This record gives sequence, C-alpha cells and structure tokens, in this order.
Amino acid sequence: MSIAENRLTVDLIKDKLQSKLSFPDSVFFYDNAAGSAKMKAALVGLLQHTFMKGLKLHPDNVTVSSGCGAVISNLIYCVTQPGEGIAIPAPYYPAFDFDLTCKNDAVPVAVHLSASDQPYDQQLQTASGDYLQRTGKRLVALLVTNPDNPTGTVYSEQHLLQMLKWCVQNKIHMISDEIYANSIFKPDCQFTSMAVLASRAEEHGLDPEDVKSYVHVTFGLSKDWCASGLRVGCLWTLNARLQAALQNVNAFYGVSGIAQHMIAEMLEDLSFVDKYLKENKRRLGSAYGTLAGALTKAGIKFTPAAGSVFCWVDLRSALSQPTWKAERQLWEEGFVQRCGFIITPGQASHASEPGFFRICYAIVDRETILQLVQRLVGFITKSDAERQQVPLWINKASMQKAKQEIEADPTQPAKPAFE
Repeated sequence: MSIAENRLTVDLIKDKLQSKLSFPDSVFFYDNAAGSAKMKAALVGLLQHTFMKGLKLHPDNVTVSSGCGAVISNLIYCVTQPGEGIAIPAPYYPAFDFDLTCKNDAVPVAVHLSASDQPYDQQLQTASGDYLQRTGKRLVALLVTNPDNPTGTVYSEQHLLQMLKWCVQNKIHMISDEIYANSIFKPDCQFTSMAVLASRAEEHGLDPEDVKSYVHVTFGLSKDWCASGLRVGCLWTLNARLQAALQNVNAFYGVSGIAQHMIAEMLEDLSFVDKYLKENKRRLGSAYGTLAGALTKAGIKFTPAAGSVFCWVDLRSALSQPTWKAERQLWEEGFVQRCGFIITPGQASHASEPGFFRICYAIVDRETILQLVQRLVGFITKSDAERQQVPLWINKASMQKAKQEIEADPTQPAKPAFE
C-alpha cells in the first residue's frame, strides 16, 4: 500500500474504453508531438467542465506527454540551470526527487511551511534567502501538489494566493500539480485551481503578463481516472515560449495515437464524466472512511484528508527512539519483514521529524484495509522484545539481496523510490 494508484473505479474506465475500440486510420501516423487536436480539445473541455470551470481555455495552451513525471521533468529541464533550486512544500511526493534530477541538475529543496507562523510568502522568502546564502544559487520554481501528496489535504485559497504572489513578484515559476483535482471526496471542501486564481491576477495587484510567464498547471489521467498505465500527463500554461520549447522536447514523450483517440472519445462524453467522477469520489470517500474509522478506533492519529488517495499517519509513539534510523528499522524489520505490508516511511517524503507514514488506500479493497490496520496495531502495541518474536513474512536474506540489486543498478535512485 505504498503505490499512489487508484484502482477503485477501473471497472468503469475499462468498460467505457472498451466501447471506444473503433478508431480512424489517422491514429497510426505521426501527429502533433504535443498531443493530437482531438485530444487537446477533449482535455480543454474536461478542464472547463470540472476544476477550471469558468475559464475560457485554448487547446494550444495544453501539452500532452507520457505521464506527469515526464511533464514535470521536461518543464524543469526548460526553466532551470544546473544547481538552481526547486522549492517544494514538505512533506512531499517522494518520487519528485527522482523526477527533478534524473536528467536535470536542478535541486529539490524541501520547505516546511507552517500555517500557524508567518504568511507563506514570507516563509518562502526566508527559504529562498537561505538557499542562496548556502549555495550561491537561486530558487527558480515552486512545485506544489494540490490536493496534497502525502497528506490528502487541500490548500486554502488564501495560502495559494500567498504562494502565487511570491512567485510572480520574484519571477519564480509557480508549478501547481493538480493531478488529484477531481479526486476530492470531502463534500464541503473548496478547491481552487491555480489557473483560476491566476485568471484574477489584476484583482490581486499582479501583472497579467508576468502571470502568463510564470504559472503552470500539471494534471493527467493516472489518479482521477484509474489509468496510470495509459501514461497520459498534461501541462497547461500560457507561456508561449515554454510551449514552443516543450513542442521539441516532447517528441520523445508522446502518447500513442490510439490511446489519445480512445481517451478523447471518453472525455468528450460529459454525461459519462459526471457519472464517473461522482462514483469515483464516492468510492474514494468510502475507502478513506474505512481506513480513518479503523485508525480512530485503534487510537492512531492521522491528518484528516479531503482528497487524493493518501492518509498521513502519525506513528511516532511506535518508534524505539525519535530518529530516522528507528523509523527505518520499524518500517523494514517491523512492517515489511514481520507484518508483511509496505507503506511509505516519512523520511522518503522529507517529513519534518521521524515517525510519520503514508498509506495508499485506493489500491486495495475494504478487507485489505482492515487487515492492514489489524496487523499494524497488533505489531506496534507489542514491546520491543515481543516484536522480535513475531515470525518473519520476508526472509532477511531476500531483503539483503534486493538491496544489493538496487545498489548495483546505477539507473536506480540512491534511496528506494516510493510512488
């Protein structure tokens, strides 16, 4: 339960796409490297119908790539120089570290923002100054995931505006990862897309031309649409120079013509879109409710979520010591080897302190969620001596062999990569 996937409504997507297996000859030939006209038009229709409602969007402002990882990697490639920093509110999506550095020399910079301290723009300015003093390099972008991974929380419009103003006024790229924007299941939760906020630039004293240059929104089909295997990630930006650059870079990251045609046909059916999103949110809310209820009953603290597919769990009391080594030990020797489950340790997400873990609940059924909590509670309530007596699910030798294989493969990140 460490993989950031939604499998709860794959049956609906599968049935719909299977009904769209008829396609024209044109899908077999070369097309626009940044996405077919049909696909872009369908995506614009989706955005205007859902989380960018009220905006007048143009297909030319959308780039389609093979997943949001590719989108973000290519975007960073276009806007950074070696050693420049990308500020990311932490804790954050663990694989950002790999996405930002596998072909770029950009530096992910974890910034722990506090809602109870200074406004976000002031905290970001402090982080920027610290990075400049420490490295002699600038922060050139702010990368925010909303709804958040790993906490499942949604940023308030006030905090988003503080971040937007700081970016635009300092000529820093504001990258809003909204891949979970249509996966908000809490009924009273208010989500504001950065694109919508940016459209009101003049109301907030910002130069509309600067906003066009520095605001970018990523989204895709992997999470909201249970389709991580179709590899469809998208970028919306009004920056024409950036779009032109991505047109060239994206030649290596295109989505197949057949996939684009089938997906566009599905998204053009707005009646299906409405029905699907409603059911998807219902199932996500039900799965989250199952996990939250079981954790609450067991007395385990967690951050209340409003969307996405994650629950950020506080297991600090289960550590033998308040150290990263103890967190790793609990995860590896306890949860993986003796409990037989995998969740993401907080260090991988750059948590502020040891003892937090991310659980992905949309990848399994209700019974598995309850089994996870049962095993978790059964283990952490034991003494250290009793924990050592719990039988192994995974042989230590097998774990060591897997570690050696990862370390021997230079294509792998230095730390385990958690989706």
